[in-house]
Amino acid sequence: MAKHSTIIGDITRRTTIYRVFPRNRFFELFGEKKNALVWPTMWEDPFENFILRSPVRTAAGETGEFAFHEDVYGQCWTLKKRSDAMWRIYSPKTNAVRVRTTVGRLIDSLCAANKGVTNDSCFIGKVDYPPDFKLKKFARTVFKDGLNAEAVARSLLKKRDAFEHEDEVRLIYFEGQNSKHDGGVYKYELNPHAVFDQFMIDPRMSYKDFCTFKDEIVARTGIDEARIKRSLLYKPPEGFVVEIP
Repeated sequence: MAKHSTIIGDITRRTTIYRVFPRNRFFELFGEKKNALVWPTMWEDPFENFILRSPVRTAAGETGEFAFHEDVYGQCWTLKKRSDAMWRIYSPKTNAVRVRTTVGRLIDSLCAANKGVTNDSCFIGKVDYPPDFKLKKFARTVFKDGLNAEAVARSLLKKRDAFEHEDEVRLIYFEGQNSKHDGGVYKYELNPHAVFDQFMIDPRMSYKDFCTFKDEIVARTGIDEARIKRSLLYKPPEGFVVEIP
């Protein structure tokens, strides 16, 4: 799509990815028709963005810190199609909606919204979860070829192995324009009807509440109701029978 678009890791443009949006954020997404990325420093894990937060030591022995924290924005997605943990973490009120898209559609939406911008870069990559000793080695080598946008993006695609269950994919935008966005939130124009192709409602919601919520989604967003599903995560497998000898 754009010369500044890069896919990192063992994913392709056709790889399917998912994100759970709380009810209010879901309707905001369709109302504004804008997707929101945030500073990685706003992510919940205190060790997120650990490389860009760490002290810097040059080959000459000089120390300092990275100066472009406010130029980088990100958004977390997952490869997990079925995950109890994701619903419990990101849908605490049991009324969230999981949207589905592909790596290609998502990064194309970001690049298309910034066609006239110079010095920016769009990345999407699969997160790796190495043990601590490998993280330390990575920190010493990630900028061996220079401090560039792709190296910064790669530094955001490492996370402690305790979070491996999240199976994340991250959309990353390096703005490079010295622009400031309120609250560390960067929003870009996006057509949710074109980018997302399925909408899944929290499996813990009762069937009656699901029907009501589904009708509200159709009325407020215009989504074809056939694209709105109720997660059957907790439904027993069909034909499941316990045999007693």
